[in-house]
Amino acid sequence: MSSKSSSSKMFFVRGMHCQNCQLFVESKLEEVEGIKRARASLKDSSVEIEFLGEVISVESINEILSGTDYSVAETKPEKPIGKAVKVLVAASLAIIVFFAVEKFAIGGLINVDSSSSLVGFFLFGLVAGISSCAALVGGLVLSVSKQWYSLYSSEDSFLQKLQPHLIFHAGRLVFYSLFGFLLGWLGQSLKISLTFSSILVIAVSIVMFLIALQMLGIHTVSLSIPSFLRKALAVDKSRRGRMMPFILGATTFFLPCGFTITAQALALLSGSPFHSSMIMFFFALGTFFPLIAIGASSIKFFAMKSLSEVFTKIAAVLIIFFVIYNVNSQLNVLGLPSLNDLTIGTGEQVSFTPDDSPTVLATAGEKEEMVMNEAGPMETGEVVDVEETVGIQEVVEETLDIVQSGPDIQVIRTVASARGYTPDYYQVKAGVPVRWEIEDIGTSGCTNAIISRNLFPQRVELTRGNTSVVEFTPQLPGQYKFSCWMGHYTGIIEVVN
Repeated sequence: MSSKSSSSKMFFVRGMHCQNCQLFVESKLEEVEGIKRARASLKDSSVEIEFLGEVISVESINEILSGTDYSVAETKPEKPIGKAVKVLVAASLAIIVFFAVEKFAIGGLINVDSSSSLVGFFLFGLVAGISSCAALVGGLVLSVSKQWYSLYSSEDSFLQKLQPHLIFHAGRLVFYSLFGFLLGWLGQSLKISLTFSSILVIAVSIVMFLIALQMLGIHTVSLSIPSFLRKALAVDKSRRGRMMPFILGATTFFLPCGFTITAQALALLSGSPFHSSMIMFFFALGTFFPLIAIGASSIKFFAMKSLSEVFTKIAAVLIIFFVIYNVNSQLNVLGLPSLNDLTIGTGEQVSFTPDDSPTVLATAGEKEEMVMNEAGPMETGEVVDVEETVGIQEVVEETLDIVQSGPDIQVIRTVASARGYTPDYYQVKAGVPVRWEIEDIGTSGCTNAIISRNLFPQRVELTRGNTSVVEFTPQLPGQYKFSCWMGHYTGIIEVVN
């Protein structure tokens, strides 16, 4: 009996960007007769193949990999500068479009309240999917699209390749309905902490960032899949890792998109578990269409061999942008320094009024919403978790209130819209009560509440056409950030002696 001698050779792989790619290349090569073992490495985009007998040529290996997005070479391919320029230009245009949509304030087109119809919540979800939620959930979809696509071969149909995305949205629809039911049943006791949501977004963003680095071919930090998840993600023709997209879709319920939080708050107020469930279901159904478009587009681009590699790089750059954008927003929510601090105060500013100034008129409509801070003054300046929604008190007034701007109280006024808050910088005196009047002229799902963790513990709910009021007494000098509850729009209240 004679045994075949084995030999091994290293090849460089083109098109391998993630651990699923690595698993696919290994699995595909090990199916070939004459190959004993294949061990791919993301770190240097290589694969070491152990042959039984003669070494198979590069041409033969590429024939084996034909129909996939992968090819091998004996030398490491150079990275052309022209391709990098195309990637940066395309990614920059996409980012410009994103900011243009934000500037246009598309989120202000649809407004819902607890009495809105289910069709209204569907449209609200539709708007969410093409605005701020696209940065969070859309960026997440983009970061896993390449991995999901690698589970399929060129022989599989478009619908088969779309399956993980459909499973992802099935997880969203099922769990949004389930948690919506629990919101209506358990009420305030199931309220989700903004701190928890912010930490979750930052953690998800770190994973997205590492995936983006892999898509760019940077494998300094490699994501290793725990053994208990390896089976779920492995390339298996019968399972194709279907549980992971479903679970990932379910967890998006806890990601703090301002539109999602608005829908959750209104579901909580519905008072009916069934109606609450339907609110969340129709909201998630509305987000389905723009988000599935992102997933379907990625499949089409990945299938085009001439554009696949370039699109992968463009997607990676966009994911990194969304990571920076989302993490920066959560720093605002947590009241921490962020990139927004560079632009705050560049526009209209309001300083405190001297003690001997004349009285000023506080605007009041027929129905003015009053949001009063019942907590005592914060003398330590410590961070307070935003857990409680303030109560709303309706006041009917026929005439204008006259408010003394002097040693007894300081009055500041803000106009809130879907584009943010104006002015975005105020200066008030320490130790003197502040009355903050916020007029809502058309806010969106992101801007329809204001939080300022270090000044008052509640979130100030805003209602279109009304003025909400919060009162607090700042004690310690310093700059205190306020923002919408997604952290996209911010401002500063500076307390001075």
